[in-house]
Amino acid sequence: MRTSRDDAGLVMDLGANNGDDTAYYLAKGFRVVALEANAGLAASCRERFAAAIAAGRVVVEEAAIWRTDGEVTFLVNEANDHWSSIEPGWAGREASATRPVTVEAVTLATLVGRHGVPHYLKIDVEGVDGIVLDQLAALSETPAYVSVEDCRFGFDYIATLSRAGYDRFKLLDQSEVPSLVDEAVPHRFLPGASGPFGEEVPGPWSDTDAFVALYARTVRDRAGNRLAPRSRWWDIHAAKS
Repeated sequence: MRTSRDDAGLVMDLGANNGDDTAYYLAKGFRVVALEANAGLAASCRERFAAAIAAGRVVVEEAAIWRTDGEVTFLVNEANDHWSSIEPGWAGREASATRPVTVEAVTLATLVGRHGVPHYLKIDVEGVDGIVLDQLAALSETPAYVSVEDCRFGFDYIATLSRAGYDRFKLLDQSEVPSLVDEAVPHRFLPGASGPFGEEVPGPWSDTDAFVALYARTVRDRAGNRLAPRSRWWDIHAAKS
């Protein structure tokens, strides 16, 4: 049986990009493992968080999360670094140019073995999210809170999270995140940031069945038809009772 024992002071930021989410987690008092495969962005994070790295509060893992440890080809999107991915369909969307680079690959189990089970796991890794969720479901101990960027596999993501023992869910409309403020820090979220997590995500938690019904009438129907305009996109947040 899986447990949710974790390091209450640790957050894993999978897909750290420019570090805006990591900065928020630091402001909240957490230690952060920030994973970023784009060498330029990883270098910027090391510079941005140099003091926190020296203090042992941030570890920048310059790597891509993947099915196995080793090396993998990562496609850097030349126009939008948020689209960079191992998966060609994600990286090269809208016929945009990409540049292949070879990067270190790690699994979620490897990261947990190095750093411990985080209190919160943020997953935003462009096309590889489902692989990470499968690896999460295989862990013997799991985070108290998880979020994953929604895509056309949203129903599958919910099912995998449920299999991993998560039974409380929320949808966070990412288009509304820049309007949110964490007054406790205080912190105003920048465009592109993931926003609050855990109990601080706005709105009530739903059980699995109620959440599937909410998702099916808000995001996309069971046939895969998108129900909302492209200006709206979501993160799925999950927790355990």
